[in-house]
Amino acid sequence: MATKDKVFSTAVGLFIEKGYNNVTINDICDACEITKPTFYYHFKSKQDIILHYYDHVIENLTPVLIQMLDTSSHWEQILLLFDNLVGNIMELGSDINSQLLIINLQENQRTFDLRRDLEELAIKIIEMAQEKNQIRNKNNAKQLYEAAAYMFTGYEFMWCVLKGDFNWKENYYRSLEALFDVEPSLRKYS
Repeated sequence: MATKDKVFSTAVGLFIEKGYNNVTINDICDACEITKPTFYYHFKSKQDIILHYYDHVIENLTPVLIQMLDTSSHWEQILLLFDNLVGNIMELGSDINSQLLIINLQENQRTFDLRRDLEELAIKIIEMAQEKNQIRNKNNAKQLYEAAAYMFTGYEFMWCVLKGDFNWKENYYRSLEALFDVEPSLRKYS
């Protein structure tokens, strides 16, 4: 494993285990058996590691894409995409995601910008679902995706505010079904 990957995965593990504010750069360096200059060669700060996490999630969508090939509906494919994102964020926990929100509120780090590759894939799937009437909302697929993506961030925010005591996934999917006007036989939440 490359040093940068080791630092990243070790730091994320420490954040999850001990809480973001309870982990120092020294703790990360000790756990990785590296020096501070080595840490700073790969990352500017602890914040930089969290900011890198979202990119890491998007870059590692291959297993989801493979799983999508086996699904029978385009609506299911959309759920798989969002399910992967929800799962990765929930794995980090509300404490670390709260830090990510705080970092971006202090200065926009562009963490919540729509990722072009994911956006293009989702738009194409939405269009196919619209053609097959699995999604009955016939508004522009790009606008529907943007609404779903920003709604996702809103639910993520509430999950953080409520310190994880909020059924983010079920509430989000219920809202997605309403937004997209999903064909009733495909609905799972409403």
